[in-house]
Amino acid sequence: MMHEQAGESAAPVKKRLATSRIISAGILLSLLAFLTGFLPGYAKGQRQEKELREARQENALAQLRDLACQAYLQASQKDYGLAAGTSTRLFDRTREVAAQTPDSANRTALEDLLGLRDTITAKLATGDSGVLGDLQALLVKTRQATTSTQQP
Repeated sequence: MMHEQAGESAAPVKKRLATSRIISAGILLSLLAFLTGFLPGYAKGQRQEKELREARQENALAQLRDLACQAYLQASQKDYGLAAGTSTRLFDRTREVAAQTPDSANRTALEDLLGLRDTITAKLATGDSGVLGDLQALLVKTRQATTSTQQP
């Protein structure tokens, strides 16, 4: 009789063990299915976010080049007041872009442009035509600092 009870109690344990394995396998399959669907989309989203960051950085650098060209053009037309406003925007934007640049070499190149600020601002304030040489140097340095080596 004892032998029969041991056999009877082993059956529910085996049944629970089998049920537990089936549930575990189902959970594992569900997790695997979720990851199979999630990971490609996640990777694509990460890649797109990186591309967007890079495009925004390139846009910011292009804006700096445009402002440097605009300030030079305005000063060459002897519109020193307008050139002063444009150069202020250029230097302010350069500081912002440098602060957001992850690469330290690029950041340093952008921060070096700020060294010309006082000279250019003073000459524009007094209407000194010699500012054109400084603005030309700024334009060349801005182009060097903002042109990506990846571009053709």
